Amino acid sequence: MKSMTRRERPRRFAAWVAAMLAIALCVPAMYTKSYAAVPKLDQIRVALFVSDGKNYNVTVPTVTLSSPKGLDIGIRDFSAVRNWAAAPAGAQVRFSFDGYKVLLLETSEAAAAKQLLQTLNATQDKAYVFQTAKLGKIVYQVYAGMYVSRDEAGAAQQRIAANAAAAALLKGAPATIAGPLHWNAGAFPTEAAAGQQADAFRQLGLDAWVALLEAGGTPSYQVWIGEAADMEQLNAVQLQAVKLAPGMALQPVAPAAPYLLKRDDVTASIATGGTAAATHYAFNPASQQVWVTPKESGIAVAEKSNRQYRGSIEVSQHNGKLAVVNELPFEQYLVSVVGAEMSPSWPAEALKAQAVAARSFALSRGTKYQIANVSDSSSDQVYYGIQREDERVAAAVAATAGEVLTVGGSPIEPYFFSNGGGKTGDPVEVWGQPIPYVQSTASPDEGAQTNKQQWHRVALSSGSIGYIREDFVTESTARNNAGLPVVTVKGAGINIRSAPYVDDVKNGSIATVNQGDKLVSLGKTVESNDYAWVRGPYSAGELLKDLNLTIAKPVAGVLERLEVSKRGPSGRAVELKANGQPITVQKPDTFRNALFDAPSTRFEIEETGRYTVLGANGQTRSLPETKGTLYASSAASAAAVPVAGPNMIVMGEAGAIRVATKDPQFRLTGNGSGHGLGMSQWGARGLAEQGYDYKRILQYYYIGITIAKD
Repeated sequence: MKSMTRRERPRRFAAWVAAMLAIALCVPAMYTKSYAAVPKLDQIRVALFVSDGKNYNVTVPTVTLSSPKGLDIGIRDFSAVRNWAAAPAGAQVRFSFDGYKVLLLETSEAAAAKQLLQTLNATQDKAYVFQTAKLGKIVYQVYAGMYVSRDEAGAAQQRIAANAAAAALLKGAPATIAGPLHWNAGAFPTEAAAGQQADAFRQLGLDAWVALLEAGGTPSYQVWIGEAADMEQLNAVQLQAVKLAPGMALQPVAPAAPYLLKRDDVTASIATGGTAAATHYAFNPASQQVWVTPKESGIAVAEKSNRQYRGSIEVSQHNGKLAVVNELPFEQYLVSVVGAEMSPSWPAEALKAQAVAARSFALSRGTKYQIANVSDSSSDQVYYGIQREDERVAAAVAATAGEVLTVGGSPIEPYFFSNGGGKTGDPVEVWGQPIPYVQSTASPDEGAQTNKQQWHRVALSSGSIGYIREDFVTESTARNNAGLPVVTVKGAGINIRSAPYVDDVKNGSIATVNQGDKLVSLGKTVESNDYAWVRGPYSAGELLKDLNLTIAKPVAGVLERLEVSKRGPSGRAVELKANGQPITVQKPDTFRNALFDAPSTRFEIEETGRYTVLGANGQTRSLPETKGTLYASSAASAAAVPVAGPNMIVMGEAGAIRVATKDPQFRLTGNGSGHGLGMSQWGARGLAEQGYDYKRILQYYYIGITIAKD
């Protein structure tokens, strides 16, 4: 078959998806039941940014959109979508609601604006920069916001004033609160004519912009002056305007009318030393939905790592925050979700099982976020847009089109997760309450560690203990005085890490070694993966700090002991004790968050600073102690020497090795990844490889369910 070019591939793939879905919808349902109660969803609304006003708050003050072929921009209401403006191919357009904000600086120096922008972006009050021409020169206006109320803007003003770095840059210049109140200085037949009049007002020193509205069902253009936060400020704007432009007729702006206030935004470019402007539209936050549609292909969202999304984007204000919702065909959404939740290379039956579970999960959420069905995060199910679409996944979605998991005729919420570590969890041991269609069961999850490399746990001459991947050393028959194998480093600047996996943020280098260095190997273990993993070691102080950020009653004093005191049916921790006292959490799964985001709660805790020394005449000595010195001797040296280093390697009579530490430290070793309830994704793959079809996989993990078709 003739290969496709990059340009042809997306078009043919989209057509292929549509064809597959159409075929699937025409195939008679077999081994499924149809229920009138099963909901049907043609379009799904996915919140890319939203605040539910309670627990979920993933939002930004401004969103930046673009599309390779350009965008249509307008409004959407119950009657229709009406386009007011367009963006050129590839051009970025930014959106925010027209709320309250703090005007921090107005300067002709781009460098000063850049410095303040960078300072504030490290705080909760994110900044942005508008560019305008006033009194014959280019000026840059640095704002913080948007805020839904004057009180919020006032609080931000105080926070910024208390920020020493920001205050130093402002050099005593007062920050002022600006707002969404404007004067209408006249209507014009074209946007260009309105722009010319706005330019003329700006040359007089007025803040003036073009506003896009609607009159008689068609776009209209006005010039608006001022950005007042209250009537006193608005009246002051009027007095200034009449003084600078005698005879100017100003009209109040209708507070409920939809509009787009157009400005030049240089936030992105000025941060990198440029001054190229993007169009910024501020919209009426009072029940207005801005509707953005691509001319062709998808819409890229800069604040989502420039991921592209099919369908359209709706921008609005919800619960006092900017809300960005992607609306697209439901089955097309599932192609992306399944591609993000599972590797497209996995067996087709596993992909089908995930497709049915994902469809059921989305339907079970209803309108969870009031204006959206689901979010794009793992709080619901992961959605990355076009980037995760794949033909194999599309085929799995098409083959199961409309199929939903039900119990008693009603859709269920089918929980799923990455890896059970050999056994899925019981709902009570994970979330503290039963779920009728979920129970603990064996799960073939071992595939996650297939072909993973081995790592040596090694002792360095400095006394540090860490891990090095086996392909960075040469093994030999050499042994040290204690009979432990010695390995030789190959390569320069090789990292030693605390745990056997690569993550420069959470598991950075603790030392580097070079060609020819000799290391003592304490044994090998498989690279940490979704099935089996190692985390830590953590000092008592850092672990206590992380614990106390999460648990209901903080642990007082020094953390001396931490242990799993109770386990559930699958072996997951349901109770921990710190210093002998139970730790209180909302539900057992919270222990994952409390322990540096441990992959699962199916773990063991190793206290490396607690051990017992057997001495002469059968006497024992328990460590750690608050005073005294520990001495050690070996077959290689008759003289006892004080133990001064951070680590000790202890070898028992049978050759078993343990690393002990002078100070209290804790290591976690565990199995599985995720909460553990419902379908293990790696387990679904394992069952598919054993010959299970997707229906048997689903029935294996969800008890008493029926696969219904809408």
